[in-house]
Amino acid sequence: MRILLLEDEEAIRGFIRINLKRNGMDVTEAEDGETALALAEAASPPFDVALLDVMLPTISGFEVCEQLRARFPRMGIIMLTAKSQEEDKIRGLELGADDYVQKPFSPGELIARLHSLNRRMMPGGLSWPEAAGSEQRSSGPEALVADQQSDALGQIIGQNPANGQVTGQNAPSGQTSGQTSGQTSGQNRDQTQNQAQEQGHESRSSIPDSDVLPASSSGDIGSHSPANAGNESTGQFSSLSASAGNQPKAKALPGELCSGPFRLSAAERRLWKRDNEIVLTPTEWTLVMLLMERVGEGLSRDAILDAVWGRHFIGDLKIVDVNIRRIRQKIEDAPSEPQYIETLWGFGYRWKRSEQQ
Repeated sequence: MRILLLEDEEAIRGFIRINLKRNGMDVTEAEDGETALALAEAASPPFDVALLDVMLPTISGFEVCEQLRARFPRMGIIMLTAKSQEEDKIRGLELGADDYVQKPFSPGELIARLHSLNRRMMPGGLSWPEAAGSEQRSSGPEALVADQQSDALGQIIGQNPANGQVTGQNAPSGQTSGQTSGQTSGQNRDQTQNQAQEQGHESRSSIPDSDVLPASSSGDIGSHSPANAGNESTGQFSSLSASAGNQPKAKALPGELCSGPFRLSAAERRLWKRDNEIVLTPTEWTLVMLLMERVGEGLSRDAILDAVWGRHFIGDLKIVDVNIRRIRQKIEDAPSEPQYIETLWGFGYRWKRSEQQ
């Protein structure tokens, strides 16, 4: 995995570089936004993932994120920030970031996030059984890497010797990485949630629905009662076809999903609407594939978070809503009145099943 690392503090940059290289990653460093953008333009092939610090001396990490996303829509982007303000996290996601890691963070957490993002970028992405199987996730690369990184490198500059975390200049050493995100199944997530709640963080289930999604990104209001409960998708690709109103149906080829005017290719990681390609980020693409595979079925925010970001993710549940909002801006004719991705208030989302499907 080829990484572009943008961090202005040399000690932290060196600490991250050492840990990434120990895990077999190729790291190119930049200490300011202008250098990072120049390196990205010159790279051939493009970098797989950009790790961007937010607080920089000249142009901010947000500006770099926005420019990289416009120039390299399929590049993975993770924001590194010492800021705990919710609006900063949401801003980064809305500008195109796939994920964020809040300082202080452990090397294991960062490596796990990178592996999770890398899987979303690979051909085929994550099918529902692979992503949602708790046994597979708990024993996957993230858990292994986290175990390997448990012995913190206390002698390396930029690490808090007490807890093995990167702290950064503006981050208190006792702060945990991100907010917890509520009730899920599985022993690993439950243990993490309990630890975080003991430290006073907000759980997923405590987030009011009115605070989760901006009004402009709300969808159709409906209850969670999928009509296809007895005929659920197995999570494998099939030639599904649907019709949204009087719109022409897309014709599925082997290894593709079709729904209404949409055609999704797993092998090519591409999405078309009425033969016009819609360019998605790695996270957006994986999320669309997940919803299309489970057409007509309501998926909770927790289930989506586990499937797309992985069980290791400890962060704000709003990351799901922000990505849904970004997807709607790209696929809906009227994003404020979505036809394809419905909001199930107090629960999650579903890809709408048409009357003819």
